[in-house]
Amino acid sequence: MPEKILIVDDEPEMLQVLGRLFKRKGYEVHSAECGEDAWRRIEQTMFDLIISDMAMEDLSGLELLKRLRSVDDTTPFIVITGVGTIESAVQAIQMGAFHYITKPFRNKDIEILGERALEYGRLRRKFEKFSLPHAEEEKLPRMLTGTSRSMQDLMRTVEKVSDSLAPVLIQGETGTGKSLLAEKIHYSSSRRNKPFLTIDCGALTETLLESELFGHVRGAFTGALRAKRGLLEEAQGGTVFLDEICEIRPPTQVKLLRAIQEGEIKPVGGNQIVNIDVRFISATSRDLEAEVVKGTFREELYYRLAVVPLCLPPLRERREDIPLLVEHFLKKFCKKYKKKISYIRPEVLHMLHNSPWKGNIRELANILERGVLLAENEVITMNCILGANLRARDASSREHKVALPLKQVVEEAEKRAILQALKSSNDNRSKAAQLLGISRRALYDKMAAYDLD
Repeated sequence: MPEKILIVDDEPEMLQVLGRLFKRKGYEVHSAECGEDAWRRIEQTMFDLIISDMAMEDLSGLELLKRLRSVDDTTPFIVITGVGTIESAVQAIQMGAFHYITKPFRNKDIEILGERALEYGRLRRKFEKFSLPHAEEEKLPRMLTGTSRSMQDLMRTVEKVSDSLAPVLIQGETGTGKSLLAEKIHYSSSRRNKPFLTIDCGALTETLLESELFGHVRGAFTGALRAKRGLLEEAQGGTVFLDEICEIRPPTQVKLLRAIQEGEIKPVGGNQIVNIDVRFISATSRDLEAEVVKGTFREELYYRLAVVPLCLPPLRERREDIPLLVEHFLKKFCKKYKKKISYIRPEVLHMLHNSPWKGNIRELANILERGVLLAENEVITMNCILGANLRARDASSREHKVALPLKQVVEEAEKRAILQALKSSNDNRSKAAQLLGISRRALYDKMAAYDLD
C-alpha cells in the first residue's frame, strides 16, 4: 500500500505542482486548500507525511502543527515558509516539525526532504512497534538497537519472530546481553502482559532445577514439605527464559523435551499431568551444536529449542555502537549515583573504543560505573578508570589535555569514521554506507548534518 501524503496550501498551483511531484514517486497524495480542511482530513485519515504552508488565513501551519502534536507526535510535518517567516519556521521545529523549506525552492529539494521525512516516519513506527512498558524499557539499553550492521540484521530477525510461538535460542559470549534480548522478544510479543520468568539452569542442582521447572508434590524429596508449582505452570500464557540451557543434565533434558513437544508436564513425584501454554526462549554462552556432537546435549531438544537461532555479536565486532553504549551507561549511572558528568576526555573514549572487551558490554558497564563514581568536577579522566585492566591498542591519545563535551567527541568520531569510509570506498557512498553498517539514507543525513557534502 503506498504511503499517504497530505499537502496543505491555499495556492491551488502549489497543490498541483507538489501533487504531481509526489504522485510520480508512487505516493498517494491528498490535498487541502486551508488549515481547517486539513485538520478534518487528519481526523479521518492516518497520513505518513504532512507538508503545509505556514501562512494561511483560517488556520496557520503552526496552529495546524500544534493541533496535530496534541494527538500525534510521530507523523513527520514539513513547513513551507517564505523568507519573512523563517522565525516562525524555527518555532515550528521546536514544536516538533521535521523540517522547513523556504520559497522559492527546487522540486528536487522538497522531493529529497519529503523522502527523508518519510524514512524518519518509518523508523519511528518501527520503534513504536517495539516499545515496551515504561518500567521494562528503562532496563533495556540502546545496545539492542545499535547502528552496526550485525545488530541491525539481528533486530530485523527479532522483528519477524517476536510475535510467534516459535522457541528461540540465543547464543553469545558472556556479557553480550542475552537476557535483555530475551526480554525484548517477550515484551515485543502479544504475550507482553503475561509473565516473563527466568531461571539460571547452571545455578541449581539437578533436583532443585527439576522442582523449579516442573514443580513438585509434597514429600517428593527431602525438604519438600508442601506442594509447589513450577515455573512452567506459573508462566501460563507467557514466556520462560532458560538461561545457560547447556547446563541442564540429560534426565531433565528428556522432561523438558516432552514439555515443549506435548505442552504438558508432571510435577516431581506426581502422576497428574498439567497442561502448559508457554513460549520458550533459551540462551547459552557455549556452542550448543558442539555439545550435541559430544553427546552431552540431546539432539532432539536442540532442534526443538533452536527453531529460531539468534547470535549476539561480541562488543569487539560492533565497535561503532560503543558511543551509544557509553552515552546510555553514563546517563544510567549518573542517575543512580545522583552525579552529573559534563565531559569525557577524548583519550578515555579512544581507549574505550580500542579495548578488546573480553567481558563485552558487562565489562564496559562496570568500567563506566567506576568512572562515574570516581569522577571529579563533572569530568571522566583516565585516572577514573585506571586499574580497570583496559588494554588499549593505541595510547597515543593520552597526550590530549583538553576536555570536550561527550556529544562533540561522538560527533568528531562519527565524522572521522565517515571520511575514512568514503576514502576507503573511493567516494562510493553506497559502499561507504555498507562499511559503516548504516543505510545510504542515514549516511547522506549524517553528511549533511556535518557539512561533509
